[in-house]
Amino acid sequence: MRKSLERRLQFILWVLVFAVAILFVDFIICMAVMYKSSDINYTDASEIMDSLSYNSGEYVLSDEESTQLQKNNEFAFLLDNNGNILWSENMPESLKKSKYTLQDVAKFTRYYLDDYPVRTYIVSEDRLLIVGKLNADIWKYTLEYDANNVLTFLEITPVLFIFNIILFIFVSIRMYKARQRRIEEERVEWIAGVSHDIRTPLAVILGNAQMIPKESSMDEIKRKSEIIESQGLRIRALVENLNITSKLDFGTKRFEKSKVCLSTLIRKIVSNMINSLDIDAQSKYDFELNIDDELQKYEVSLNEELFERAVINLLNNTFRHNPEGCSIYINIYKEDKKMFWR
Repeated sequence: MRKSLERRLQFILWVLVFAVAILFVDFIICMAVMYKSSDINYTDASEIMDSLSYNSGEYVLSDEESTQLQKNNEFAFLLDNNGNILWSENMPESLKKSKYTLQDVAKFTRYYLDDYPVRTYIVSEDRLLIVGKLNADIWKYTLEYDANNVLTFLEITPVLFIFNIILFIFVSIRMYKARQRRIEEERVEWIAGVSHDIRTPLAVILGNAQMIPKESSMDEIKRKSEIIESQGLRIRALVENLNITSKLDFGTKRFEKSKVCLSTLIRKIVSNMINSLDIDAQSKYDFELNIDDELQKYEVSLNEELFERAVINLLNNTFRHNPEGCSIYINIYKEDKKMFWR
């Protein structure tokens, strides 16, 4: 009982450890996917400032840098300390204000500028450079991620969930089968051990039973020794069948069938059973064996030992449920091209 409880706890512990491991692997996969595709590229502020020149009272951006901003789908503008726009490129009309207040600057520095994700750079003591994206496919809250990454995460989450379920079921089944296999191996080993322990005293019984007829002339003693020997042989056969059955259940052996004459086999089983009974039991039970003539030489494919075991069990049940005696009829007949025995 204690070992069974320990095995259950060990199984539950392994399942929990594996579940935590799966969650950790999923987290690593998600982080790797998000990190790989979450790099939001803005045009470098120093690159813009280097390409920005001040001529005749106004700022002019080089054609090359202007093309780069358009290619990146970006806009940029320059503010002074008073919030005035000193210069802009690709700036949406809705953002062209006469002046930006400190509150405006505080908001778009951390969040958005009218739903446009932006980055703010201090380029001098009295200048702010703002670079923004014209598309709204970026979510911004402390960290910035492309909206497509969120969609990617939403897409891979169900796949990972289904994969986890399948993997969890697969591993659980494998662990359960391994556990059952260990149990079956222990059962087979236990049965083999018991069988070995039984064989030793059984060999002593059979050896002495076989010596009695040689050393005594009394018919009754000989008969008793024959009964002991037959029952000992039967016990040995049962032990062998027990081993075979356990191995068959475990999938390591198959029962071998052979062609036998059914009438001959039935007569042998009944004869051995009658001879194994003592005189009182023989007087209580009447055996009647009826076999159709056309089935006298009929052969069937079966395992002789197991068939004999089944018939003997039926007869023993008859003895057990009818201790005062009865008539036992064994009929083998053919009907509608089928053979029956009862």
